Amino acid sequence: MSSRNRRAGFTMLELLVSVPTATVLIGAMAMCVTMMMRAKSQDETLFRSTYDLASAATQIVSDIENATSIVSSSATHIEFVVPDRDADGLPEQMRYEWGGTTGINANKVLWKYNQSAIVVLFDDVGAFSMQPNTISASSSVPNHRIAESALLKSIDAYPSGVFREQVINANNNIGEYFIPDVTGSGTKWDLGALRIMVRAADGTTDGVLRIRVMRGNTTTKLPIAPILAEVNIAEWRLGTSYQWLDIPIAPVSWQSVGTPLCITLSSGGGTGDVARVQFIENGVGMPSDANMVTSSNGGTSWASSGSTRQLRLVALGFYDGYVGQRKFLSSVGLQMTSSRSSLQRIATAVRTPNAPEIP
Repeated sequence: MSSRNRRAGFTMLELLVSVPTATVLIGAMAMCVTMMMRAKSQDETLFRSTYDLASAATQIVSDIENATSIVSSSATHIEFVVPDRDADGLPEQMRYEWGGTTGINANKVLWKYNQSAIVVLFDDVGAFSMQPNTISASSSVPNHRIAESALLKSIDAYPSGVFREQVINANNNIGEYFIPDVTGSGTKWDLGALRIMVRAADGTTDGVLRIRVMRGNTTTKLPIAPILAEVNIAEWRLGTSYQWLDIPIAPVSWQSVGTPLCITLSSGGGTGDVARVQFIENGVGMPSDANMVTSSNGGTSWASSGSTRQLRLVALGFYDGYVGQRKFLSSVGLQMTSSRSSLQRIATAVRTPNAPEIP
């Protein structure tokens, strides 16, 4: 057969050799593409993680910058008070805390705002450290408010505790006996505001919820005269679901450390029930210097429910009369490292122009 009549193509041998070679080349190319896509995904994950880490650090230091008083602090947490942010006339309380490297909150930075639920701010922190810088001063300042809007008592959620409620009407009253907490070398305190977990009781809106601030008897842990302050809240102001009611209190006059208070809630008039108030029962870690009190005869007589039942309550006020060395926060350094890579690390610092006092 002449060359002109030959059909163009590959021989069987050529095909047998070229097909495996092509398969290897295509596989190598696919592997390269896969590696490139994985590298891009890893870069995007690394960028996102670093961005989130920086965002969390920015939020923390921005809030600390506005602190007016420090409730507590350590290398892994800080709890503090900032000025009013929701136009209710009361300061706000915040807490930031790192959950460590083990346990249910491992590698998490937690944030709590007032009495709201704890929020996970960031969940990829393998190392966390705050370094407070302080200035010291020696002083004796009687009858001078040096710790504005300080936390005097906080009774809220406790492990294993059960939330229950009490109806307030002309007969049924409820209250809380407690001793305000004064940290550091404070010798006096004064009440400034209360927060109580409350809601409307029924469909009527003509009632009045009466809140009284009274002294407490250290033996019976019941309210006693005189009435130090009184606030009346119209029933129509209460929501249909439980929420924190902020109650500004006119100064009740300076009280010595260890002096107990008793907050009572009763009906100030109206039809039927005026409110429902929430309390916690059998919580682990509930304060031993506090207990709920109740009355079934309109406040003529009171009975103690013991420390196993406590009204959900927050008391804010003022410290006074510090003597000796006092420490004030001038700035805070913050370092956070990702749990994925030690190369992902954020270090920042912020000044605290209000110079809040450290307990």
